[in-house]
Formats: sequence, C-alpha cells, structure tokens
Amino acid sequence: MNIKSGQRVLSKKTAVDNIYEILKERIIAGQYPAETRLRQDALAKDLGTSRIPVREALFLLEGDGLVEFQPHRGAVVKPLSVDEVRELFRLRAMLECDMLEHAIPNMTDKDIEDAEDALAVYDKAVDSGVNTASWSELNWKFHWTLYSPGNTPITMALCRSLHDNTDRYQRLQISMEGQAEKGREEHADILQACRDRDVEKATRLMAEHILTVGDIVTDFISANQDGATKGD
Repeated sequence: MNIKSGQRVLSKKTAVDNIYEILKERIIAGQYPAETRLRQDALAKDLGTSRIPVREALFLLEGDGLVEFQPHRGAVVKPLSVDEVRELFRLRAMLECDMLEHAIPNMTDKDIEDAEDALAVYDKAVDSGVNTASWSELNWKFHWTLYSPGNTPITMALCRSLHDNTDRYQRLQISMEGQAEKGREEHADILQACRDRDVEKATRLMAEHILTVGDIVTDFISANQDGATKGD
C-alpha cells in the first residue's frame, strides 16, 4: 500500500506527539493495513515535517506493538496473528476484571452517573453510524470511568495499550450486524451490576463481554486469512 499524500497542519504539541497520534489513528482506523510499509520520507512529506520526528514517532508506535521494524523493509504496520489477538483479549479480561473488582467498593453515586453519561455518549455515536474513529475512544472512556475509582494507574496504562492493539479489529466487530445492540445490552448489564455494587456479577459479565468480543474478532481474522490463502 502506498502512503497517500494529504497535508495536515500540526498543532502546538511537539512534532513527535502529533505524528505519533496521526499515525496511530491511521493504523487503528485501518487506513494503513497490516504489512503496510511506513516510509519515513513519504510520511515526512505528507505531514510537512522532517524525517527525524517521523522516525521517533515510529519508535513510539513500535513500543505500542503497532509497528515493527523488519530487515530490508524498515517500519511496517505489525500484523497480529489469531493467537496474538486471543492472548490480548485474555489479558484484557484478566486485568480489566481485576481493576473493576478494586473499583466497585470505592464507587460513589457520582461515579455511576459519570459512567452512565459516558455510555450514553458512546451509544449515541454508534447509533449515528458516522465518525467511527471516535467509537473506540468513547468505548474506552466508559470502561475507564468504571475502573478509575480503583486507583490502579499502572494496570490502567497496560490495559489502554492492549485496547489500542486490538482496536483496529474491534471497530470491525462493532460495525457487524447486531453487534452494536449486543454490546449496548452487555454494557448496560455491567453498569447495573456496578450500580448494585455486585462485584462477582460485574466482573463475570465484564469477562464474558471482553472474551466474546475477542472470539468474534479472532473468527473474523481467521476467516480472512483462510480466504486469502485460498485466493493464492
């Protein structure tokens, strides 16, 4: 895949920060599919900057697991195998349930209201069917609001990284027929369990929610890999 041009004015953040965020969003949105070569010269020209901040941004993306440097090819969008995606969702389930378990005893009525508001904004965005780039961030905001009372910042940062790694596939899952409504129901059930301060039920529902999404995503990847193999 060639890098399409399109000048974009960088804001007052550092050039590296801006480039990192732009490239990360393009990868997650699927604009740069797996195995896309990220040529530093082309990206620098596209973004109106030099190669140095582009290279530094690519190193940051490598740390996120979104980019890898291959011999004789340079930076490419890192593909994820079915086993890797399955592992990422298993890790998410374990860590997010642990955070939720710590958070529920500390939840206030205001925390529940904030989670309700975050979920309403997310549902409205998905219902609109537009600006799909916002769906992931709004979904994470709902989860983040539930976990925040637990005061587990290190685990939260790890989970955010895992979430970003699976997001490029999870957006496809949300857009599949019936999945948005199913996700809405699961979120509502999780929120009700938190409202009831039922730790066991809330963590069980959260694990089922995350692992079910993982199964759908891995099935999708497997089907596409099988199709590509048959087409060769």
